Amino acid sequence: MLLEAIFAIGTIIITEFARVACREVIEQWTSRSKENASNHGGYSERTNKTTKDIINDIENIDAEIVDLERKKQRDVYVPISDNEHLEYLEFLRNEKFNDYQKAKKKEIAEEQYKNPDNYETSVLKNDSIHVLQYHMGQVVLEKKCAEPGCGKPMILQSRKRLDGSLYCLDDFFWSCTGYYSNLPFKCNATQKFKAKDIALLHKSDIFEFQVSQSDLSRIFNEKSIQKATINRVKYHLRDKDNEVLCPIHYVPMILREKREHKGVALDMFFLACPHPKCPQLFKLKSPAQLAAYLSRKEGRGIL
Repeated sequence: MLLEAIFAIGTIIITEFARVACREVIEQWTSRSKENASNHGGYSERTNKTTKDIINDIENIDAEIVDLERKKQRDVYVPISDNEHLEYLEFLRNEKFNDYQKAKKKEIAEEQYKNPDNYETSVLKNDSIHVLQYHMGQVVLEKKCAEPGCGKPMILQSRKRLDGSLYCLDDFFWSCTGYYSNLPFKCNATQKFKAKDIALLHKSDIFEFQVSQSDLSRIFNEKSIQKATINRVKYHLRDKDNEVLCPIHYVPMILREKREHKGVALDMFFLACPHPKCPQLFKLKSPAQLAAYLSRKEGRGIL
């Protein structure tokens, strides 16, 4: 059994899966998490902060960066000290994101270790591909780019199906967040999603995981379900999502509504980075993604 990746809500992707018991999965990875922390001298005072506190720190740092960037655009002469401080703030923001990843893993490990009965494992197949879609956009832990000199976190992505047909496992892949870097070096590395012997350890109270992809699509196509989902999502417009961070600025993305969507639920909402002029956005384009968003905000999906 190999741990492939961990999503921000606590779901773990497992490869070389052989019907390992849920408790065994939790015990193996939480023990490894504690061992890694011990090997690095335990968690520092800086990483003893909660992820919520660290996110607040990142937002404050980013706000200061925005002020300096606006000053550079406005003023003809920019002191060297301002440029140096801007570089320091960008470095500090990156360090804070590293702290966030460590703290997030610690929080997930502690929660799963204390409440193993709240989790279950399921094998990933083409008829349950919506389980992967449910996690798209979320911060991914323990999945680093293997390109020499990179090592940045990877994110889960999928190719587009413009014909509206159902997705399959081969549509998904890992993409390096270094692609979005503002530095001269941009990493274009991708990794094909291994579609064989894949399982997920996830919370057992996610009702969307208890139906097939086609059944979820059929249920969501009911007008009453779509109307209720749209109304619930609209209630959170302009709210930030602490589990979906901009891959450039590491700040929570904000829920927005498209200006022209013709009332189509799967073409209506997206998450966007609040940093001025940042082009990063994440579309909520499947029933599973809308369910995941509502579950993160309200504790309940669309079922």
